[in-house]
Amino acid sequence: MKKHLGFTAGLISGLLVACLVLGVYTGIRVINDSAGVASGGGYSESAGVLSGNVIKKINYLNSLIDERYLKYSDDLKSTDISEGMYKGILESLGDQFSEYYTPEEYSSLKTSLSGSFEGIGAAISQNKVTEEFVVNSLTEDSPAEKAGVQVGDIFNKVDGETVSGYSLEELVSHVRGEKGTVVEIEFLRGEDREPITIDITRDSIESKTVSVNMIDDETGYMIIASFDSVTEKQFDKGLNELKSRHIKKLIIDLRGNLGGNVDVCAHIADALLPEGTIVYTKDKNGKENEWKSDAKCLGVPMVVLVDSNSASASEILAGAIKDYGVGTLVGTTTYGKGIVQDVLPLTDGSAVKLTTRKYYTPSGNNIQGTGIEPDVTVEFDAESYINDHYDNQLEKAKEIIKDMQ
Repeated sequence: MKKHLGFTAGLISGLLVACLVLGVYTGIRVINDSAGVASGGGYSESAGVLSGNVIKKINYLNSLIDERYLKYSDDLKSTDISEGMYKGILESLGDQFSEYYTPEEYSSLKTSLSGSFEGIGAAISQNKVTEEFVVNSLTEDSPAEKAGVQVGDIFNKVDGETVSGYSLEELVSHVRGEKGTVVEIEFLRGEDREPITIDITRDSIESKTVSVNMIDDETGYMIIASFDSVTEKQFDKGLNELKSRHIKKLIIDLRGNLGGNVDVCAHIADALLPEGTIVYTKDKNGKENEWKSDAKCLGVPMVVLVDSNSASASEILAGAIKDYGVGTLVGTTTYGKGIVQDVLPLTDGSAVKLTTRKYYTPSGNNIQGTGIEPDVTVEFDAESYINDHYDNQLEKAKEIIKDMQ
């Protein structure tokens, strides 16, 4: 299992920004667009964001650059200009969830969403205050763990280059690499910030997104850290393990789960919910798409732990459990992302992620911007957790489920 799996990203009162997947806070689907609009193709002069006048202005600006711009650096390439323009078009929508991916970025996105990659097996977070990059968790038996990396180590250099000024994505791209290759990382460790250099041989890593154990003889505990491609198989295995222990009650921990694939979420919900609607979506034209569960379900009392970092697909699952009345939500109000993005690959290897639909819980609620209120509100006591590893929200969940029949 992954050390500190699950809601760790939300534990220290929001001080850490987790980089477990790219496309954070997204409920997404990757669409295989057979028409695949190539860069520069599919242009309509009369409609959409790029009207005829906008196109004329772009062409005029292009001519000004061609005629007058002094290219004083060999670092600037024409591809940089065009890629920047494509990104600007998506940024002009003012939608934090819609964006353009270069071919390299799209390749990285697909790797992240798959839940498997080649790297060192360490989740990296960035401290909002110090801007330092910290080892947030380690995958069991990963190259990083075997090499002696510890949770809390601070990245200082990668292959001799300082990481100061890197974005989180840039650091991840430098740490990841082909299986069998070696990366040299200098960490700062402990209160004295002692520099420690470790050579790590990269390997194939599968993210551990589901973890299960028993709280007592009849109560199972399942942490779902994200909804990646690997999560479906891990969930099935974990649920079967709990069933073999003849659980009569279940606590599901969705704290810090930023979301992921809607179809994976629906698969999990199908195993937990009675027959009916799991979630439905509506696009800009009112067209609906619905995910449904069958009559087969776990059928035991549940408590679901949520917090402000439970987003998107996490909210779909939590909202459906609440609407059907088959579980009690404990914690704090969820993030409030009631919209879905489609990733549309383009023929040149790039892609566009667009917000395309709103989603609704079974009772018809769209929680965009508001989130889901827990049935029992419990603010997380970060100080107690840091000092004594006492999880007051989990303890409340145990208290509640003890009386459930």
